[in-house]
Amino acid sequence: MPDDKIVRLVRYFHLSLGLFLLISVLFLNGCSNTNANGVKIRWSNTEKVPASLMRLAIADNTSLSSTARTSIQVSEVGLKDQDNRLYLFNYNDSRLCGRLGCLYTGYINKGKNKFTRVINLYLQPKKAPGENLISIKPNNFGSTSNIPCLDIQQLNDNRTLQKITYCDEGGYYQAVENSFLKLPTSTNTK
Repeated sequence: MPDDKIVRLVRYFHLSLGLFLLISVLFLNGCSNTNANGVKIRWSNTEKVPASLMRLAIADNTSLSSTARTSIQVSEVGLKDQDNRLYLFNYNDSRLCGRLGCLYTGYINKGKNKFTRVINLYLQPKKAPGENLISIKPNNFGSTSNIPCLDIQQLNDNRTLQKITYCDEGGYYQAVENSFLKLPTSTNTK
C-alpha cells in the first residue's frame, strides 16, 4: 500500500494537470481562427443610420433625392472602440449600377455627427455559391487600427473567383491582399 503523502501528491498532480489542460483549451479556443472566411455582412434598411450620415452618403455618392433612401441598404459594424461604428452602404439600385458594378461605400463616425468616407467601391453583385460578397475579417496585417478588414469576393467571367482583402491604411481602406481561385466549370451562379 503506497504512502498517504504520495497518494495525495498524485491526486494534486492529476487535479493540477486537468485544470491546466482545461485553461489551455479555453485560451487556445479563443485564439483559434474558427471564422477564416469572415463574418458575413447583414444588410438592412437605413432606419438606424443617423440622419446626418444618410444625407451625407446620398449627397456624396448619388444624384438621387433623399427620398430614394428606401433603395439603399446599410450594414452597421461595431468597432473595438465602442463609441464608433463603420457604416457600409449598398447602393444596389438599377439607377446606381452600371458596367463597373454597383456602388458600395463605408463611413466611420469621427465625432459628434461628423463622418468620414473610408471606402468607395464598385462591385459586381453576382457571387459564387457559398461565397459572401463582403465579409468582416479581423485585421491580421500588422495595422494598429481598430477597424476590421473587409474581404471582397468578385466573380470574374463565371470561372474565376477574385478575393480581395481591404484594410485600414491611414484612415482609408486599401487592398492588402489579392488572390484568384479557379472555379469548377460546373458552378452555377446566382
